[in-house]
Amino acid sequence: MNIFTDKQLQKAEQILCSPLAKLSDLTSSDIRNLAVVWSYYSGKIEGNTYTYVETEALLKDGITSEKRYEDAKMLKNLHNVFVSEMEYIHKGGNTEMIDERTLLRLHSGLSSGLVSDEEAGQFRTRPVRISGTEYIPPRDVYEIRFKLSEVLYLQTELDNPLERAVYLHCNIAKIQPFIDCNKRTARLVESIVMMNAGIIPVYSAREADILNYRKGLVSFYETGAYDLYADYFLERQISRIRELVTDTGMEI
Repeated sequence: MNIFTDKQLQKAEQILCSPLAKLSDLTSSDIRNLAVVWSYYSGKIEGNTYTYVETEALLKDGITSEKRYEDAKMLKNLHNVFVSEMEYIHKGGNTEMIDERTLLRLHSGLSSGLVSDEEAGQFRTRPVRISGTEYIPPRDVYEIRFKLSEVLYLQTELDNPLERAVYLHCNIAKIQPFIDCNKRTARLVESIVMMNAGIIPVYSAREADILNYRKGLVSFYETGAYDLYADYFLERQISRIRELVTDTGMEI
């Protein structure tokens, strides 16, 4: 199974070999900042109205902006689950493969207070639609579980952690296994796969990157091709490394 093209595999190797991509090289302050910017990034994709400054004040100092309760709750959930997973990995509790139980646990934390208690951490039993695309996800829980089990099984064929991260992210988002918080769950899975491999996960605070994320994912929904999303994913990592090279004078 091929997720990346040859050119994309070369970029992936460049990322995997770069000391500036290593999670272990982050200071405790860097890690706190990573958790905030990752939460902002993931929330912004969902249309969260908090600015980065407001997000930082909320997650670091507990200062709530005069905006929707749901926006603050979304960001707190993202931050709490991301930090919890990062700490678990840091303590050596990492696992090579994502399973169904992991997905249900992540969704439960991400959707807490945003969906009903009966639907948090449970596969959906009613149809959903995705705005901005003609693609229609699986309608019933049996089809959802069948497609998801196939995706989780096939991840074992991917030794490259960056390919596996993209593969799981795109397919979990496409299946839409939950009533809400599907892309959030998929992005967290992507990040966990990367952090398990000792790699800093993808994030951005830039509007253009968030637009490219959405374009890449919609392209996958409609065509099943990973190219556009993989290009975004890899270029975001390489751009972050280049920015650090400029700041530090290190080699890529």
